[in-house]
Amino acid sequence: MPNADRSDKKSYGTTAFRVALGGICSAVCLLLMFCSSFLPGLSYAIPVFAGVLMVVMIVETDSRWAIATYCAVSLLCIFITPNIEASLLFILFMGYYPILQFWLSKQKNKLFVWAVKLAVFNAAIIIYYQLFKYLFTSVDMLEGTEFLGKFALPLLWLEAEVCFLVYDKFLSLMVEVYINWFRKKILRRK
Repeated sequence: MPNADRSDKKSYGTTAFRVALGGICSAVCLLLMFCSSFLPGLSYAIPVFAGVLMVVMIVETDSRWAIATYCAVSLLCIFITPNIEASLLFILFMGYYPILQFWLSKQKNKLFVWAVKLAVFNAAIIIYYQLFKYLFTSVDMLEGTEFLGKFALPLLWLEAEVCFLVYDKFLSLMVEVYINWFRKKILRRK
């Protein structure tokens, strides 16, 4: 039995394991993203769950492999996923943010960490909003908020910030569950 443990540890660090894990994570991400086309009510939730798979990549391999997986999924997402809105969310924020958050969790300066998190999120939201207006000219993102008048955009922005804080906490909990429970209890790895 001890020899099996040593050989398992060696196999997890090999390039073959990393490529296989990247392929599996990419396939599951693309399957989830494709499901967003026939489950349009989950256009915002599916990119979140697809992005959580990047946690698996960064924990089991390293940031370079996680970034490579994110890039592969993002590129394929453009061609495979019919739901452009979900694809944009994954590409612009949900896909790479778990990798960034994992790296930021190791930083000691909390002010720096939150400044980077908020800057990246707000930049992604601005780019998403501009691309959405450009790609979907017949759809108004602010439709249904006319009764709020000039406060519609600031209130939506504030709502997005609150959703980001909830998402950030959710992602932190998912990383903890994966590392402290799933890896130990299910995968039996330390």
